[in-house]
Amino acid sequence: MESRSSQLFKLLDYPRGNPERGRELYQKLKERGISELEFVAKGYRGVVFKGRLNGKEVAVKVKRSDAVKENLAEREFSFLKRLYELYKSETPAPKPYFAGKEFIVMEWIEGKRFLEAFKESPRETVKLALKACYLLDKGGVEHSEIKGGKHLIRTKGKVKVIDFESAKLKDRPRNLLQFVGYYLIGKELYRVLGVNLERLRELLESYKNEPEVAYRQLESLF
Repeated sequence: MESRSSQLFKLLDYPRGNPERGRELYQKLKERGISELEFVAKGYRGVVFKGRLNGKEVAVKVKRSDAVKENLAEREFSFLKRLYELYKSETPAPKPYFAGKEFIVMEWIEGKRFLEAFKESPRETVKLALKACYLLDKGGVEHSEIKGGKHLIRTKGKVKVIDFESAKLKDRPRNLLQFVGYYLIGKELYRVLGVNLERLRELLESYKNEPEVAYRQLESLF
């Protein structure tokens, strides 16, 4: 039977599964202080593990061995760093710790996906999600996958946005517009909240020209 460490090494080099390559990556992470590494999930561009760094739980994302782009981890790290420098503890993204060419280590986000959290506390969850999207817009970062369903996580009185692999810098990001259009209008959550659809659409139009004013007015609906 294959040992747990052998399985871990193969996952670190997923999908090629070269245990020697995986062992090298494991050693690099260990040298940076990462311990208790556990596999969590496979994505299109990376493989996610959970570990510990200085006593804290962290997320470790390792670039897939078949990923074409070379700088995926460093690129994602740059977005997390930008947002953390702007907002510190109020950042709408995970706090970044460090990155290499093949991996990124960041804050572990524990919580519930948006729609699950919405069922428990609809208004508060929407307000927190609006704030997260607004901060992304204000910070000039377009996530590009707000509609993905798994990227908005309700945690500790906030909504955090995860997975910035496809993010872009833009003068006028559309995170909030995409969130409202997809979830509140597209999934008709506005009905559950008793919000007037026409008023919602008016504020979306206003947001394009006066984002701060329109955001405050949107927030007041909930």
